[in-house]
Amino acid sequence: MEGNMNWIPLGILGLMVVIWATKFLTAIRLKQKLKKAWDGAPFFRKKDTEESLIDSLAYPAKGRTIDSQVDDQTWHDLALDAVFDQLNYTQSSLGAEALYQKMRLLEFQPQDQLHDLEDFFEEHPDLRLKVQVIFNQLGKKNHNMARSIVANPGKHYAGLPLYIALACLPIVCLFAIPFEPVGAITLLVISVVFNIVFSSLRNWSNKIRLDNVSYLVRIFASAERLSHLDLPQREELKQAVKPFKKARILASVLQSPTGTSEMEIILLYLNVLFLLPQIAQVYIYNQVKAHQKEAQKLLNLLGEMEVAISLLRHKRDLEVVCQPVFTETGGIEGETLYHPLLSNPIANDVHFQKNMVISGDNASGKSTYLKTVAINAILAQGLGFAYGESLVLPYGHVLTAMDVSDDIEVGDSYFITESKAILRMIQHLKEPGFHYFFIDELFKGTNTIERIGSGLGIVRWLAAQNCLYMISSHDIELVAASGEVNDNYHFDSRYVDGKIVFDYQIKPGSAVTKNAVNTLESLHYPEEITQTAKDLIDQYEETGHWSLKEIEKE
Repeated sequence: MEGNMNWIPLGILGLMVVIWATKFLTAIRLKQKLKKAWDGAPFFRKKDTEESLIDSLAYPAKGRTIDSQVDDQTWHDLALDAVFDQLNYTQSSLGAEALYQKMRLLEFQPQDQLHDLEDFFEEHPDLRLKVQVIFNQLGKKNHNMARSIVANPGKHYAGLPLYIALACLPIVCLFAIPFEPVGAITLLVISVVFNIVFSSLRNWSNKIRLDNVSYLVRIFASAERLSHLDLPQREELKQAVKPFKKARILASVLQSPTGTSEMEIILLYLNVLFLLPQIAQVYIYNQVKAHQKEAQKLLNLLGEMEVAISLLRHKRDLEVVCQPVFTETGGIEGETLYHPLLSNPIANDVHFQKNMVISGDNASGKSTYLKTVAINAILAQGLGFAYGESLVLPYGHVLTAMDVSDDIEVGDSYFITESKAILRMIQHLKEPGFHYFFIDELFKGTNTIERIGSGLGIVRWLAAQNCLYMISSHDIELVAASGEVNDNYHFDSRYVDGKIVFDYQIKPGSAVTKNAVNTLESLHYPEEITQTAKDLIDQYEETGHWSLKEIEKE
């Protein structure tokens, strides 16, 4: 029996070799997939939920100055979640959270470090690929709370020596079997059962904390691996990761299930058997408590690194992209700016030095133009790039009121919801700094007379504030009257062979074409309807009032 027992240590050694070989082959396959993905091949990237990303906003980097926050209304109006998805080539949740924070928590200062990292990874593709592999192995974990733990590590935890002793006991028993088979096997069974029960009870009573700390452990381990690469932040990484170097031992088994690794089932059992989540929890909480500044530094460095790689990959698919120039005063000047979510966008120049009211036909491009300027103003400040040939602007808050709707839950009508959206802009002027306001179809939720009166009251008041507004409107009277306090621009169309033709180019002055009736004709409405509409419009333009009776007399 003793001779047979001598094979146990060799079996353990063999298992370790299998684990190492499997991880090595998995890493090779991953590297090949990432390399192909960089050149455009499809690559599955698990998405972080928006709820998880929003959670990360509560824990911005300490020491970072947040000058402006893109609020929920603006984020929704501009479909910035879809823009984020286009930009997001991150392999880890840490990187995705960093990208999301940069798009929503704006700093009024140049993104020099981000640009330097992009240039570095462009010039060093082999290093960039190694970094991507490390971030992919870090992986995705919704609501991982790593930032929360670093921001609030809590009290000092005891019990680490006990956990280590319990974890080591099964291993000691295995190596003792050749010398004392019966006693060693008995103690081995007792220790294994005890560890499984103890670990399960601890996991059940403390599951959230254990789940969260596993991701933070792997972040520190990833930082330690990155510190061995010849990166621009190598020395900073080395200094910051020193207190957490032991995390790499724990991280090798504390993996989040992905369904892509053959090792996951084995690692799950190892976690339970050797109390690794409990050991990791106590170790990491105590280390973060003692070295909070270094922990925060690591989150910042790794997040910035992956954002740079993600943006570099995104820009490979773009023909026109620019680095913005920031000025102290003035407005927004841009050449050939375009909307990132359109498959075949029409580019337009921007001369947003004065307040603007934009008129034009339905579907002529007014709303898209407002969104184009607003999106580029946000990305220029948050990520240091814009979709266009050039962009010059001062730093400033960006707020929109575009895609509003009835709020059934609180009983608000469309007009009330719209009014609240604009009121929040007015109230935000109390915040220090310049403001850019974008309003699509000012007060379209009420009658013509009150819409024009209220709209003119808004533009007159805003014209005297520390802001620039860009407003679209169908109201000819509002556009004409507002010309005293702002510049007028327009989009137009042509009616050719029964079809509405747009060029989607902004032009100075007020709109001179009207296409509503032409649209009805192009949809083959009954001629009686379209002809009556034309007669009524002609009558109003001549007399200034509407009357069906006058039409009937004719």
